[in-house]
Amino acid sequence: MDYASIQPALTTLLRNRPPGTTADINKQTVAYWDGYEVRGVHLRHDKSGRLDGDFDFDERTFNQLHADLVAWMAAPRYTVRPELVDWLKDAPPFNGGA
Repeated sequence: MDYASIQPALTTLLRNRPPGTTADINKQTVAYWDGYEVRGVHLRHDKSGRLDGDFDFDERTFNQLHADLVAWMAAPRYTVRPELVDWLKDAPPFNGGA
């Protein structure tokens, strides 16, 4: 699987889930649909499952997570995170890159 095929598949899978749902890529990294695009989030190292910092889910990230993404696509795991719902409510509106 390459970025060009997995990115749209991940978008479709997450866009059709309830708000605040993450694709649990590995123990420290999840992806979510922000209403405009797939974004990534690192989880805190304290194993609380709480969100730490988000990042662009781009081709570089895909390359770093390739093995985990392939494994995830074979057996998708999701979590609904109320914290993410709150985080998305507080996020500034998307400005189209302007």
